[in-house]
Amino acid sequence: MRSSKSKMDHIIAFSELGDYINLPVRTYSAGMISRLFFSVSTAFEPDILLLDEGIIAGDQAFNEKASRYLVQYTSKARIVMLASHSKELMHMFCNKGIRLNKGVVEAKGEIEELF
Repeated sequence: MRSSKSKMDHIIAFSELGDYINLPVRTYSAGMISRLFFSVSTAFEPDILLLDEGIIAGDQAFNEKASRYLVQYTSKARIVMLASHSKELMHMFCNKGIRLNKGVVEAKGEIEELF
């Protein structure tokens, strides 16, 4: 488990916010907020990580960086729960899923069977 300083270092480095990290969050762009949120979420190395597909969105370079991190993260037998409309994201990060239709479970099982 990381120390508080180590977590802060991870957040600053991973988010690539540099000196902007000291500005009020209300001044951040949507992309900066997304970077910060993802970096904070992963700094604590939770056993279960809950994500919405929007958090992985953003500029291409950060999207690729976040995707590489999630691949590494899931390879450590950790659990990622991803809410997504993207079949590509689901295939990339999930092996099981639940498909909802208007809030009702329509199907559940292996990702390959669902999509």
